Amino acid sequence: MKRLILLIAGFVSLHAAAAESPAAPAPEGPPLIDTLSNEPYLLADPMPSFNGGGTLDFCRWVQERLRYPLEAVIYGIEGHVAVSFVVEADGRVSNAEVLTSPDPSLSEAALLVVRQSPRWEPGKLNGQPVRVRLSIPIDFNLQLPGTEPRIDALLPKFQGGGLIDFKHWVLRNVEFSDKIFYPGDEGWVEVSFSVNGKGKVRGVEATRFSDEDFAYQIQRTIASSPLWTPAEADDKRRDAAFKLRFDLLLQHGPKGLYSEDKTAYTEADSLPRFCGGTPGVFREWVFRQVDSLLDPGAAVPKVRVNVRFIIEPDGTMSGIKVSAPKEHSGFAKLVRLAVDKTPLWTPAVAGGEKVRFRISQMLAFGQEGELQENPDSLDVIPQFQEGSLPEFRRWIAQTVKFPAEALEAGIQGRVVASFVVEADGTVSSVRIIQSPDPILSREVVRVLAESPKWTPGSKGGEPVRVKYTLPVDFRAPVKPAGEQKMEFDPSSGRYRVRP
Repeated sequence: MKRLILLIAGFVSLHAAAAESPAAPAPEGPPLIDTLSNEPYLLADPMPSFNGGGTLDFCRWVQERLRYPLEAVIYGIEGHVAVSFVVEADGRVSNAEVLTSPDPSLSEAALLVVRQSPRWEPGKLNGQPVRVRLSIPIDFNLQLPGTEPRIDALLPKFQGGGLIDFKHWVLRNVEFSDKIFYPGDEGWVEVSFSVNGKGKVRGVEATRFSDEDFAYQIQRTIASSPLWTPAEADDKRRDAAFKLRFDLLLQHGPKGLYSEDKTAYTEADSLPRFCGGTPGVFREWVFRQVDSLLDPGAAVPKVRVNVRFIIEPDGTMSGIKVSAPKEHSGFAKLVRLAVDKTPLWTPAVAGGEKVRFRISQMLAFGQEGELQENPDSLDVIPQFQEGSLPEFRRWIAQTVKFPAEALEAGIQGRVVASFVVEADGTVSSVRIIQSPDPILSREVVRVLAESPKWTPGSKGGEPVRVKYTLPVDFRAPVKPAGEQKMEFDPSSGRYRVRP
């Protein structure tokens, strides 16, 4: 298997938050600055500190503990995951959330590590600890040599096999009475249970299900399980907890009603093969098919297209979904035409049976210019008006106006945007990643488009392109105390205090 390294993009591209409301009248300024008392701050002095350092030190800490999901390793899923979190006034990390990600498996891996963070030295304002929201981009990269994924402790064995073998045993032994069920009935059941140190199944519970009759039969069958070979860790037997999902479609057979395993897996004993090779061969095949469908001389756009599908037990593909940015929707349709021509796969095998298998691949078309996103690799980071990213955030706070239309409609929230500081210092490639409403999106795009030139970053004496992600919070201030009132001036997009 290709070896990999987990690179953490060391540049903190964003801090998002809002300030606490003072008891005195609120100062003039754009409602970008949140006055809700429990909201985290955008800036602090000093900012939160991690192990005596800053967010770069936290990024390195995350790198040491990050696990590349097996599914992503196998199927070449990579890219950037932007994670936002709050450093509380007592130093705890809370409210971790993913702002943007190429795949849910990478999102889960990133959040798992961030949520395990030890305590920080909190940020302060006027000498008092305050809540501060930070964000880091995490780079999952399969292209460079590195270390293999970690191996978990030994898990319990069922009749010499694993969890999928047990699932197939359940499906072979569950009874679907023809007095209750009929051929063609569909449903699903999610079950949790544990295997103790003696190999006995305990605590069987149907946590979620589409039909209580399905849930009862599955739960009853699992509870009747024969003994397992218990899990071991450090030469000691231990309990192990499991969650299983059963996707059911009843059919009539010689022994009555039964269901095959309809779950789409992401792990298997034998992975799907395409034309005798790995899914990487499939990627190259799609690239060639797209080239053949393009008009002669037509340029391939610089775009990343996500392709998701399921390999059925007969080798066919189902549930095909092809997605790309809206401006490249036409090209995505062309990719879909190519994918529809895919020949049969060799299906996955798990627990001795052919099973459905889910695949997600990101296909990068065109040659994208290199974006230097790690300041450790730069000789000089970009500068904005003789400052850096904090100075740019201040400029944003002074320039953004709360649209009157949004205020009147009660629309507020966070807009997350990405942009590129080009090698000539201009701001380009503005993209809205997340937004509660197009009204707020347009305002953020307008302000970023009006950005003055930066002094570009450089490496080896040569200017380079650098990509940033920036959250902008639109929140209406609370009314000030006393007799004074707040009024909104649509011409300036700011609040003013009037007696």
